[in-house]
Parts: sequence; structure tokens; C-alpha cells
Amino acid sequence: MYLWYFNLHLIAAISWMVFLLQFIKTFQYDKKADKVIFNFLSLFFMLIVLFLGIKMILMNPAVAKKSGWLHTKLSFVIILMLENIYLSLKFFKKKKITRLFLEILYWLSYILFILSISLSLFKPF
Repeated sequence: MYLWYFNLHLIAAISWMVFLLQFIKTFQYDKKADKVIFNFLSLFFMLIVLFLGIKMILMNPAVAKKSGWLHTKLSFVIILMLENIYLSLKFFKKKKITRLFLEILYWLSYILFILSISLSLFKPF
């Protein structure tokens, strides 16, 4: 059962990555209709990733006690979640964000997603 959760968690994480990166790009180029869809989908998949991740940690609590890779991954994921919430709040308040800042967020998000997925797959330490 754990492997099913793990597979669904990876699929949800990749989906979250795609929709969050698309949300940042639509925010950057001010495509109003697409922002609503990508905002909703990025938040939806973020919650699924969070739910499945907590479920897996509760199924195997020993991994949280002795795995440095998990703590590193969780740090990256918390940064990504805070970023997603920040962008959603800016969107709902109809605030503008500079294109340079959004470009930096885009590449930071991309790198953090790749690192967190790699840590999940390879468990290097």
C-alpha cells in the first residue's frame, strides 16, 4: 500500500510542479483567464502532495527519525508551499509583482522541485 501512496505522491508532485510553474508564467505575462485555472490547480495538487506525504510519514515513522534526505526535502517543499500561498494571495488581492522577481521565483521553484523529487527517488543520505 505504501508504494501506491508513493507513486501517487510523485505524480501529484510533478503535477503541482507543472501547474505552479505555469501559474508563475501566466502571472508574469498577465494572462488573466489562465491565472485562475493554474492557481486553483496548483493549490489543489499542493494539498494532495501534502496529504499523501503526511500519510506516508505516518505509515513509516522510522523514516522521519533517521533520514536526512527527508528533512532536506521537507525544507524544500515548505519553501515551495509558502511560495504558492504567497502568489495566490497576491493574485486574489490583484497585486502586481515585478517580472524579474517572478522569473527568479520560476527558476528557484524549478530547481527546488527537481531537488525534492530527486531526494524522494534516490534517498542519498
